[in-house]
Amino acid sequence: MPDEKKKPIISKEARAVLVSGKVSAKKQEQKTQSIIEQRPMQFIPQRIETKKEMKKTQKINPIVVKGFIKKKEKGKIDEKVRKSLRYSTSEGMLNAAASSIHESYITPLALALKATNFEIGMLFTMRQLLNSIAQMPGAKLTQYFDRKRIWFVSQLLSKVIFWIPIIFLPLFPSNNAIILLIALFAVAGFFSALRSPAWSSLMGDLVPMKIRGSFFGKRNALTGFAGIVATLAAGFLLSYYGFPIIFIIAIVLAAASIPMFMKMYEPPLKKIYHYKHSISFNPKELANALKTNRSLVIFTVYIMFMYFAVEIASPFYAVYMLRDLNIGYVWFAAMTVIGAFARIISYKYWGRLNDKYGSRKILVICGIFACFTPLGWTLVSDVSSIALLKIFDGLVWSGFDTVIFNYLLDITPAGKRPQYVANHNVVTGIGVILGTAAGGLLAEMWASSSFTWLHGLQILFMTSFILRLLCLSFLPKISEVTIKQSDVPVSYVFWQAVAVEPARGLLNTISYTFRYPYEIEKKFRKEIDAIKYKIRLRQN
Repeated sequence: MPDEKKKPIISKEARAVLVSGKVSAKKQEQKTQSIIEQRPMQFIPQRIETKKEMKKTQKINPIVVKGFIKKKEKGKIDEKVRKSLRYSTSEGMLNAAASSIHESYITPLALALKATNFEIGMLFTMRQLLNSIAQMPGAKLTQYFDRKRIWFVSQLLSKVIFWIPIIFLPLFPSNNAIILLIALFAVAGFFSALRSPAWSSLMGDLVPMKIRGSFFGKRNALTGFAGIVATLAAGFLLSYYGFPIIFIIAIVLAAASIPMFMKMYEPPLKKIYHYKHSISFNPKELANALKTNRSLVIFTVYIMFMYFAVEIASPFYAVYMLRDLNIGYVWFAAMTVIGAFARIISYKYWGRLNDKYGSRKILVICGIFACFTPLGWTLVSDVSSIALLKIFDGLVWSGFDTVIFNYLLDITPAGKRPQYVANHNVVTGIGVILGTAAGGLLAEMWASSSFTWLHGLQILFMTSFILRLLCLSFLPKISEVTIKQSDVPVSYVFWQAVAVEPARGLLNTISYTFRYPYEIEKKFRKEIDAIKYKIRLRQN
């Protein structure tokens, strides 16, 4: 039994090749390589943890440990990864600042160009339609081009070149200005989405599994802070200088993010699986897909319906604030900043909970709370109530966005991740397209309608609330992928997330703010003495 434990774990075919002394070294390597290509999942050895086992495996045959990295090379690669993650955060901050200006002020620009509710709905519908269409060619491009090169072309076209004509629309308004805005915004969305599979694949390979939640939580917090500053500054500049100046600033910020991203290290794409993307309505193939990727299918269907319910109302929150409540551009910028700030302070919080309890439980909690945002919009009437709703919305959707990305990385294998991400984005994009189109039609139909105490867009918000509640039926069917705290019930995580952890943070803040330093030192000394006492007991 001891001898068997020391043997490396390899397939029967590979063992036969290693034992055979008649085959030359060159033929042996060729034959082993063919076995790897034919049966990749069976040949991949488990990672050897101890140095003794590593040395013994190397003595048996260098081919077995060919996939392992030497210590010096591993140190260099780890340093490259650390630098790349820093570059990714810097690039994300610049990109988020540009995107915040684009996304926050595209609706005010459309209103300034005299767009109707239906045209505003079409503005987001056409963008999402081309966004979804771009997913498949975006995944296909990863098979022929470097992922960094795909990102570079996408960034240059979507955030720089196609936004230059938008700058001149307010300066030279015409009868076709809103049509041009819809077309340019949609094409920019196409090239922006073209890089999504490549970026997801690259970040999935770069960020280690054990720190994904905390890293993306920290990254999202920093990028959100950059978006806050850009949105607030753009709101003040808009009041004095108009739309062209803020979009010029956005173009400059987007261009500045390109050198940061290009400095990142790109690890080789893991091509373990041979996959060809196809869409089929054959019942047998559909049944096989459901069985093979059940977790991904249920998760994707839930997100599709949830996005449909969300996008019916979300494009019209800005319309409701500016047109119905008439709060002005400065207050509009302030409300946007408040919501973004709420997201920033909670990204790290949700990331830590995600690492501790797993993606599925946090998804359930955030999915329940996300239903109540449109209900709140039926009740707001002034700036203070909007601010409270924005804080609630920011806290909830920071967790929802973080956990969606992490769960998608958990259930997709690295070798097929670009294709899986593309498939997921295509299907969920259908929900967004149908939601924005339906929202535009319903907003135009109900513009002057009344139902009980609801008027106009408030009816649309209530519809979104009801549809989100119906989507909750999918949550019990979504399975946990990782084994983190698998025995912990969702109810326990719920109270930890909404009560225990916030109260503990508040208590610590109050305690350390109003206590004298010697009391803190005294407490730490007691804890250290208790630990030393436990160590002595174990030693004896």
